[in-house]
Amino acid sequence: MKELKRSKKRIAVIGAGITGLTTAYRIKKKIEAENLPFELMILEAGLRAGGKIYTANIEGQFVDLGAESIDTRYPEGLALVKELGLENDLIYSEGDKQDIFFYNQLHQLPYPTYKGIPVNKSDIWKNKLLTFNGKLSSFKDSILPAEQIEEDLEMSQFLKRRLGEEMVEHIVEPFFSKVYASDLDDMGIKASREIIYFLEQEYGSISKGLAHHPELMDQSGNYVTFKQGLSKLTETLASILEPHIQYGKKVMEIRKGTQNTYILSINNKEEVRVGALCVAVPPTEYQNLLTEEDELNPLFSQIHTSSIGSVLFSFSKDDVPIEPKGFGVVTPRRNDSFVTSIVFLNKKWPSMQSSDDLLINVSFGRKGEDMLVSLSNREIEESILKDLETILGITRPPKYCVIKRWLNAIPQYTVKQEEEMKKITEKLHQYYQGVYIAGTGLEGFGISQCIRQGNRVGEEMVSYIKKQNCINNERKTD
Repeated sequence: MKELKRSKKRIAVIGAGITGLTTAYRIKKKIEAENLPFELMILEAGLRAGGKIYTANIEGQFVDLGAESIDTRYPEGLALVKELGLENDLIYSEGDKQDIFFYNQLHQLPYPTYKGIPVNKSDIWKNKLLTFNGKLSSFKDSILPAEQIEEDLEMSQFLKRRLGEEMVEHIVEPFFSKVYASDLDDMGIKASREIIYFLEQEYGSISKGLAHHPELMDQSGNYVTFKQGLSKLTETLASILEPHIQYGKKVMEIRKGTQNTYILSINNKEEVRVGALCVAVPPTEYQNLLTEEDELNPLFSQIHTSSIGSVLFSFSKDDVPIEPKGFGVVTPRRNDSFVTSIVFLNKKWPSMQSSDDLLINVSFGRKGEDMLVSLSNREIEESILKDLETILGITRPPKYCVIKRWLNAIPQYTVKQEEEMKKITEKLHQYYQGVYIAGTGLEGFGISQCIRQGNRVGEEMVSYIKKQNCINNERKTD
């Protein structure tokens, strides 16, 4: 009984990506602030913390080959950075926004936008990517009332109703696809937690919402990283949590124990009993870990993912005939290109502007295009270079090339996600009280969204385990 009593006070976080680290950090802070008798453990299958945040030191340059920056338009990321005392290490982006490659040439949007959507409706007449009818259609947003959506709606359908088909397919889609690696025809506008939906609901139109929130505009300073790359954030969190992290510990199964505890099977070699746990791993793992309740398996099986990758090239400046006016390029799906985004790191980050060479980071992969990720490094390089010849006129080989793959990295939630996630949450509460799932895509996409989720889940887990151990807020005893 003594061991069971101890295990009921043990909290586990599975996965040491940014969501898992933030969750564990909040738990640790709460335990210390309230002098709670709980034991925290973090189980990470790999040999490092950080998940999809991965910084490489290449010839003295710190380059992010996974998540590339923190979007400052969402507050949670910067709030955590400041809390950790890292704000003096930040580097803010320059170069406004990316160009669009369409009609075999680069197009800059020379007016204020949010993900390509004009902040001022009259600016649409400056656009060279749309026909006259396409420009007229974009004004539907100013005429139509806000849509009362009971069930979720495909993102493309929502956007086309407000902005017109041309605007969405030629301009908006490439900016959105860069973030979600998804097909807008499948993804739900509510499921994505996309801010323009909430602006439209509050102000009656997207354009009015953007006019009231100029801080959302695509502009320099929208993104930040660190002088030593984004890994500075996860390494700092991992350092604080070092006594609690166990690396090389892959949880293979989660079984129910006695008295509301759970037994974790680790590496098929050892077991540990816990009173509460957070599963902060890719959502494709849920159905492998939580197998005891048949009603959950069909729900977990509905979650699909896309694999993505990035290629870092170094070129001599003379080898790149065409450069964007902004800090890079995005491409619409109809371009028939593997490339989703190109970032000129020398343009985006002031710390790299003194480099003699051009560092170009190319992202590839979105829903339905996973094939490229499975190819060999040589085949990936050849395919991407072929696209770069079309887009940027590059014909000479790079000085070097670094390829990073991220398999099953981005969840692809459909219009049914909100309903499905509600069912999953209800079933977890019914069958697995004290088990929480967390990770990218569940409550939006991006580092700030993951941090926000970690903040909330950490608080909820401590509240739950305090209740399970009959500990109130006035006095904490063992």
